[in-house]
Amino acid sequence: MPSRLSRCFATLLLAAFSAGTALAADVATSVSPAWVSTAVFRGQQRGGSALQTVLESVGGDLGGGIWTSLPLESAGAFAPGTEADLYLFRTMPVPGRLTLTPGATLYTYPRAETGFRRATFEPSLALNATVAGMRLTPKIYQDLTLRATTLELGAAYAIALPALGTELDWAGTAGTYLRRDDAAGLGAATRAWGNYWQAGVSVPYQVTARTRLLIGWTYAAASGATVKIGGGPRLADPRTGSRGFVSVGFSSTF
Repeated sequence: MPSRLSRCFATLLLAAFSAGTALAADVATSVSPAWVSTAVFRGQQRGGSALQTVLESVGGDLGGGIWTSLPLESAGAFAPGTEADLYLFRTMPVPGRLTLTPGATLYTYPRAETGFRRATFEPSLALNATVAGMRLTPKIYQDLTLRATTLELGAAYAIALPALGTELDWAGTAGTYLRRDDAAGLGAATRAWGNYWQAGVSVPYQVTARTRLLIGWTYAAASGATVKIGGGPRLADPRTGSRGFVSVGFSSTF
């Protein structure tokens, strides 16, 4: 049965996207494929190297797209394999030079086996602020399928390198989660909870007016990651750990 928080999220999401929107005549679309040496999501390793691609369109205050991850090597026993996620968001100005971003993501795993669901649905709500040149984004996610709540804080800061014609884009994320129905097909409800963080830097290089190359490195870690199956003991979550990974990709807008 949906929790009170889940019902609240569904109501807020419906209100945000049913209100009047400002869809611009010009819609900007971008495609951003990238190779990553390790697939990581919120502190969990989702496999080894992968080709991850984003196709996104933004017009006015509405945006949406599809994010895909195609494993290039064995994903292992604790990874769902191929992933394709559809997402939608709206950017809404609020007093104090802030923006509020309600959104929703449909995660799909077409080849998922025991332990993973083929699809989950997750509304989210983010507040965006810029302080002394640093972009701060506190965010809450509520996965209605996994009955999961995730609290996250993101930060981003760019350091210009005019002599090289580029910049250093620093980004960090820290979060905590509680999933009340984490796995499928195990015969008992599975709870999972813990914390995660990651920090990294990327260097963009403008190739043309609409295309740029991006090279980055990120370190990701988790702490207190625990799973509990039914009435069994608490166990360390084998999907988590600490690792650094490289990403190489490009982004083109049309």
